[in-house]
Amino acid sequence: MGSRSGPRRGTDRGRRGTKALALALAAVAGLVAAIAALDLGGAVDIPALPGLATPDPLVTWASGLLKYAYDLAMLAAVGCTIAAACFLPGRTGDRARLAAQSWRWLRIGAAAAGLWALVALASLPVDFADTFVRPLSEVTAPGLWSYATQSEQGQSLALTALLALAAAVVAARAFTIPGAACAAALAVAAAVPPIFTGHSASNGNHQIAVDGLLIHVLAAAFWAGGLLALFIARRDPAVAARRYSFAAALAYPAIGISGLIVFGANVAVSDLWESAYGRIALVKIAVLAVGGVLGWVHRRRTLPEVEAGDRRAFNRLAAVELTLMAVAFGLASSLSVTPPPTEALPDPNTALLGFPTPGPMSFTTIVLDWYPSVLLCAAAVTLVGFYVAGVARLRRRGDAWPWYRTALWIGGWAVIVLTTSTGLGKYGMVLFSAHMVQHMALNMLAPILLVLAAPTTLALRALRPDRAGGPREWLLALIHSRWSRFISRPLVTLFIYLTSLYVMYFTGMFEWAMRSHFGHLFMTAHFLAAGCLFFWVVIGPDPKPRPLTYPAKVLLYFVTIVFHAIFGLTLMMGTGLIAEDWYTQLAMPWVADLLADQRAGGGIAWAFGEIPSLIIIGVLIAQWARSEEREGRRLDRMAERASATGHPEDDPHEVYNAYLASLDQERR
Repeated sequence: MGSRSGPRRGTDRGRRGTKALALALAAVAGLVAAIAALDLGGAVDIPALPGLATPDPLVTWASGLLKYAYDLAMLAAVGCTIAAACFLPGRTGDRARLAAQSWRWLRIGAAAAGLWALVALASLPVDFADTFVRPLSEVTAPGLWSYATQSEQGQSLALTALLALAAAVVAARAFTIPGAACAAALAVAAAVPPIFTGHSASNGNHQIAVDGLLIHVLAAAFWAGGLLALFIARRDPAVAARRYSFAAALAYPAIGISGLIVFGANVAVSDLWESAYGRIALVKIAVLAVGGVLGWVHRRRTLPEVEAGDRRAFNRLAAVELTLMAVAFGLASSLSVTPPPTEALPDPNTALLGFPTPGPMSFTTIVLDWYPSVLLCAAAVTLVGFYVAGVARLRRRGDAWPWYRTALWIGGWAVIVLTTSTGLGKYGMVLFSAHMVQHMALNMLAPILLVLAAPTTLALRALRPDRAGGPREWLLALIHSRWSRFISRPLVTLFIYLTSLYVMYFTGMFEWAMRSHFGHLFMTAHFLAAGCLFFWVVIGPDPKPRPLTYPAKVLLYFVTIVFHAIFGLTLMMGTGLIAEDWYTQLAMPWVADLLADQRAGGGIAWAFGEIPSLIIIGVLIAQWARSEEREGRRLDRMAERASATGHPEDDPHEVYNAYLASLDQERR
């Protein structure tokens, strides 16, 4: 037996050594690309200007190279933790327990996340010196503490370090798939904060640029990190390769489209070849395009070979693709310290809003003056596409799906896109009344349409069962999880739904949400999620862990109507201006009275609920009637079976009649 295992172990060690060498060469190639881009792009050779401090080249070099190390650690942490959570099923005896390869991925992800946290902490003094144009020798502990706790850039790096450290701790101690999923969620969350404080967050189109960069970074981390996880897998990667292939086919278009959006938001066409930023970005786009071609070759040729048990072609091509990805990340690190070409902003409000000051609101400007929310438009296209694909799969199988549910799903996402990406999205930033229209549409109208479309039921019917545990099984586990049972409690649901009204507007959160793009995204997502949760509990046809009786549903909804009315009346009679500093700083010349506009917003909040209320009451009545009909048919079937078998005691009608007779005898 020893003679058999010896050569196999030697072969495994040789393969691991070859893979380690390939990864080292890929990292070196990316490092060379970063150094070349920093040198040739001019980021470290900035001419001195009279009256302005000159950046220290050492700081610029350190910032760019630390960003490269940051990106490599991030993609390894995100890719390996996601692979551990999603790529392979659990053990045969206990599906929640990690398989051996998933456990190895998770431990590698823990080490990478720990390194990521250290790099983020090491970047704090370098970013401090770069921000305040000082040499590293002048960075002091009090100044660094103030930078990490009070400035947005410092806070984002500190938060990334904390989240990455938390991901490392969870990944190091987890032995189950839910634990790996928690580590992956923390790793993805750690990648987000710096996106909101980079170059894209300070230009004239910062909302579009940041949204595009958010999609770009997360999709690239999954694409590169997932391929890294497959490359370092020891054995049995067929299931993992199949799952990665499907997700990578979605990630690459997201990378390409979002990259072009970010590129277009930061660089004008005239600056493509004239600016160092534009030239480096073009080279990065070309590298990613070649990587996409190799990914297509993976999907068509090498992955079937992996399914057949031969990994040699896959490993060779993956090594080349990982090298290209490392080069792309090296170029991206140089872009982080290479300032994009700047243009004079048309007015001071552009820096606050992300778009020039809009003119007076009219029907024409609302319909024609679009400013797309990249994240929500991408979510709408993706989820509508998945829904339609699910319906098509059912119909190919010969199963029916109501057409009106598809129309409701498309209509719900159309409401979301129209309220956030048309001119209404712009005016929602400068007028409280327009914002309140957005709030009511996102919190009441769109959720009703989305919930009535029954997307969970469609997914459970369209997704194929997977004995190894796939998306359908994950969805069922989520529905019946403790978290789902907790948030579907009526009082918890009611609390979450109502706090979105009172906490957001009667504390300082609303002004924070208007000034911060992250805050604005959080506010929008919270309104939409709270509305979907509430209406899922009240009228949702999808399965729930805690179903309610119809009288309880009616009572729950009428409570919200009362609180909505109180909220609207409070705004209508209020004498203080909400987010006063924000609106007075914008100083829209065509807005005569901000308080009158706020009171108009209160009237919208008070009156808007009437149409959704009619919809909800009508749906509840129809659902209640159908429920009674189903119960009546069930009792009739039981009575027929009791009559056929000659057991009248099994007839529910006879049982009920006997119960009434006993009550009558007791009265006598």
